[in-house]
Formats: sequence, structure tokens, C-alpha cells
Amino acid sequence: MTEVSGGELLARAMANEGIEFLFGLPSPEIDPLLSRLEPNGIRLVPVRHEAAGVHMALGLYKTTGRVAAVLGNPGPGSANLLPGVINAHHEGVPVLVLTSQHRLGIVYPSPPSTFQGQDQLEVFRPTVKWGAPVFEWSRIPEVLRLAFREMWNGRPGPVHVELPAPVLYASGDEAAAPIIPPASYRGTGPQASAAQLDDATELLAGARRPLVISGSGVDRADANDALLAIVDLLRCPVMTTMAGRSTVRSSHPNYLFGFSSAGDEARSEADVVLIAGSRVGNLDLPYEKYWGLPSSQRVIQIDIDPRNLGVTRPLTLGIVADARGALEGIAARLRTTSLLACDGSDLARYRAHGELALENQAAPILAWTGPGIHPAHAVGVIGSVFGTEAVYTVDGGNTSLWAYAALPPTRPRSFHSILEFGMLGTGIPSAIGAKLGAPERDVVCVTGDGAAGFHIMEMQSAAREGLAITTIVLAEGSWTMEEHNELALYGRTYGTAHGKVRWDEVARGLGCHGEYVERIEELEPALRRAQSHHGPSLICVHTDHEANLAVPAEMIARFFEVYSGPVVEEGAAD
Repeated sequence: MTEVSGGELLARAMANEGIEFLFGLPSPEIDPLLSRLEPNGIRLVPVRHEAAGVHMALGLYKTTGRVAAVLGNPGPGSANLLPGVINAHHEGVPVLVLTSQHRLGIVYPSPPSTFQGQDQLEVFRPTVKWGAPVFEWSRIPEVLRLAFREMWNGRPGPVHVELPAPVLYASGDEAAAPIIPPASYRGTGPQASAAQLDDATELLAGARRPLVISGSGVDRADANDALLAIVDLLRCPVMTTMAGRSTVRSSHPNYLFGFSSAGDEARSEADVVLIAGSRVGNLDLPYEKYWGLPSSQRVIQIDIDPRNLGVTRPLTLGIVADARGALEGIAARLRTTSLLACDGSDLARYRAHGELALENQAAPILAWTGPGIHPAHAVGVIGSVFGTEAVYTVDGGNTSLWAYAALPPTRPRSFHSILEFGMLGTGIPSAIGAKLGAPERDVVCVTGDGAAGFHIMEMQSAAREGLAITTIVLAEGSWTMEEHNELALYGRTYGTAHGKVRWDEVARGLGCHGEYVERIEELEPALRRAQSHHGPSLICVHTDHEANLAVPAEMIARFFEVYSGPVVEEGAAD
């Protein structure tokens, strides 16, 4: 008989599920697990704030598809996880959330006398797909199996396992708690039926003006090649959602920038629209003024979560399925199907319109000569230095819009922004997770100064762990995105100024390479030095406040409609 502790048993069960990283902090309740991580091939990454640990797990998953675990200690430590877990739940990111708990005599329930005591199961219940405690040593592998089965059931998401200290300190015969390979206890995701694939193929093959829209679920399913095969076969335009920017390179010959008048034209004229891996939320402005009348359009939507189907646009065909399998099935059928002749003239017209619209939008930005640094100019330099092969994590309000528009096209799974749930502060820790998962690649965080303040201390985590990420803070000392509405309504701002911070000096104090840039010609050399530095770097770029405020009118107007709903133009019919 070989006896193992609960900590050893849990570490083995985690490794069995492919977990390589645990983000969290130590405490006596969890020490039996921490002591057995390294022998089981799991790296403990200590954090400065538990929520940042969840954002690190998010960066790892979005970049590599690999799942991580996060840890919260009793009471406050577990409570600190909640913002990150809520974000992961909203964005469909699978995370194993572990919370440690006190001895059983003072919890379940916790009397007022319990220090750092709370009912953590109830606190986490609305933020995770599934949660449960482990009350017996022998059930540790079983409860992990229950958790991971739910994690991957339909749309992925966080799951919660509570670990009272006595269970981890207990020991028993390893034969009494077998660990089973994942393929032996859970299946694959839902697959489209042959009839659904036939129907989708018939609709697309008969379309005169088909359009494909790609969401972030295409990245998560590794369905990019299958989607582009359909686009090439149909010779049709393809757009990405705000969250799905990296699913299709903007350099692809069929790519069309969707958030422009050219995108509106293509959507409104399309007779069949294929939407893959997107819930078509308000961030994608699913209004008739941008998408056309539903009565003139047939929509095929593929999503792994049935709750995402037909929420904002009525469907002709809704398919609950893994995006890769469904798109591969449609592409295979299209190859052997007679397609309605398409000469590409519509695509050429849309692209010409799109190039003109972008030129007009970019003209005042390109003509801007200062004083100071325009954030779009800074983002352009960042893209020219790090190029198309880097992983970019983008954070902030206006900064996210500039980065979306001006960073170069990327590989799949390589552009992570807040344009899903919208949680500020994810950029720096997400970059850490991305670098852990892809150490051979440049990982670049582009963040506004407001967003940088949430988790700037994680730059010390990067320094301690020897992670060569580059963070660029575009700093003009204001919550600039919030100023538009206040200035328009009241002629002044309320609480938007947060003052000057020398983020480069903060970074140097945390053990990082730091530089301050005040002129645009200084930026490229600073970035090159950061790129070659063996460790984390932070470049603080003093951007111009007025330039940051001057987001193109069309772009900011559309962004406001995310919140306000569609604005009816003066003179339009009721």
C-alpha cells in the first residue's frame, strides 16, 4: 500500500487534466498541495493580487488553448478572485478555481467568531459554471472529474472546487482513489448534424451576395483555416467581430473592415450571412441601420452555446456545434457543390469603398503634427517594431480603439483585448499568461494609463518569474473615453483627471527595465531596447490628451451606440 496526501492526490489529478500552472498565493490551508506541484510538473506562479492570477490564466488560454488553475485562500483571498472569475465566465474562458477553507469545525456554516470565514460556495455560485466542495480525501479525483466535465460542457468557463484544509492534509492508499484519463470519462463537444450541414451548404451555395462574420469562438475552436476555406470558395467578403480581430488577418484579400460604411454596405446587401463563433452582441451594433432589414437576409449562426443563437438577429438556421467541425463540414460540401457564379465584383466594390473610408478617417490622424505624441502614431510605431508575429494584449478605453485600428494583422489567438466583457486591468497579467504559454514569442501589452493602474504590481511578478514582456503605457493622465459624454452634456468633466504618473519609474522600482518617451522619434529606439532586454520592460509614452480625445467622430459615435442603442438620423422615417 502506498499512502499519498490529499495535496499529492490533487496535484496528480490536476496534472492529469493538463494543468501546468497554478496562479495564487501560499497559506497553511493549501501547503500540502503547494509542496507537491513541482514533482507533478506544475509551476506555481505567485501573484500580487488574486484577480490578476485569473487574468493570467485568461492570457494563457487565449494564446494556447491550455487551461490553468487559480488559487484563493480563505476569506479575503478567495474574494479577491471574483473580478477575474466573473470576467472569465463572461468571456468563455475555462479556469479551475480552487479556494482553500478552514478546518471543518468552524465553517459550513461559519459562525461570527471565524476569522476570515465566509460561505465561499455561495459567493462563487453565480460566477462559475459549477462548484462543489471536497469533504473526503478519496473523492478528490472524482470531484475534479465532475468539475472538468462541466468546464467543457458546451461553452467553456470557470469551475470552482473548495478544499477544506483537513482533506489536503489527510492521506490514504492511492489505489483507493484512481485517476482516470480525460478521454475515459468525458466526450467531445456538440457536432452539427449532416442535415444541418446540408442545409447550410444549400443556403450558401445559392447566395448571390454571401457574407462571413468571424467571432472569437473561431480562434477558440482553432477553426480559422476552415472558415477561410469557405470564404475562398464563395469568393465573398469576411469580417471579424470586435472580439474576433485575430481570427482573420486584415491582410487577407477578402477581409473587410466591418466598423465602417463599407461594412454597413456589405451587411445590408448580403442575402446570406454566415456567423461563426459570435453571439453578435451590442458591441457589434446588430441594428438595422448597420445590418439591413432581417426580412431581406437569411442568417446561419454557428455557436457552441444555444443561448447565443438568435439573440440580436433572427435566424434561418441555428447550429449548436463546435465551430471547427461545423465549418469543416460545410467547406467539404461546398467543394462538391455547384455554386452560384460570383465574379468578385461586389467584394472589389466593398473593398474600394472601405479603403476610401479608412483613408478619410485616417487623414486628420496622419496629418497631426503635435505638439506631443498622437496615440495612433505611437501604436503604429509599436506595430512596426513588433510586427505581425507578436502576441498583443490591449487594455484601456480609447487605447483599445486606437490599437484595434492601428496594430498590424496578427496570427490567430494573438490579439487579446477588453472588447468582450470590457474589464479594465486585464492587459498586464494577460501578457504574463501569454508569455508563459508562448515563451518564444514577443508578447506586448498596449495599455492606457487608467487601465495600467489596476495591476501594475504584476510587473514585479514578471520580473520575479523572468518573463520578457514589453508593456507600453500611453499616458496623458485622464480617463479620456469618459470625457466625450460629460463635455457634450455639461461642458466640463467629473473625476476624469487622475494626474501624471511616471510609470517607467514605477517599473524600475519593481525590477523592470523602464524608459520615458516624450517625442515620437524616441519611441522606436526605446522599443528596440525593450525588445532586446532579458526581462520585463515598460515604456511610458507621454501621449497628447487632445489627440487621444479626438477619436474619429464615426468611430466614437458607433461606440456610444453600444450603450445607447441605435441613433435615428434626423429626417429618417419613424
